[in-house]
Amino acid sequence: MEGNMVENMFLYPQDCINLITQVFSKEFTNFELLKSGYYTGYWWIEYKNEKNDIIVYFNGDISGHFHVEITISGTKYYLWQFDKNVNQATYSCQKNILYQLNVLNRFLL
Repeated sequence: MEGNMVENMFLYPQDCINLITQVFSKEFTNFELLKSGYYTGYWWIEYKNEKNDIIVYFNGDISGHFHVEITISGTKYYLWQFDKNVNQATYSCQKNILYQLNVLNRFLL
């Protein structure tokens, strides 16, 4: 039960960025980090796959929620367009970030 509580606990902006960075370094090795940062509760991190002309952008806000945008050859998509279940996993916690990263992985396959 404790593990569940930890997975659902709010992550501060820097912790969100760190978690995404860790996963991208292991699972999305063909992407390079373009930019990341946080300011007064807002956070963002952007990766690019130059070869396939794909940009993945995570954007979190002060209310503790985030979303994922994918730009492919100049056309922007939102991860929820691929899997509407991500709309139930927008709170900035470990469980939801990992869930959306898993959905992103399925989308990019």
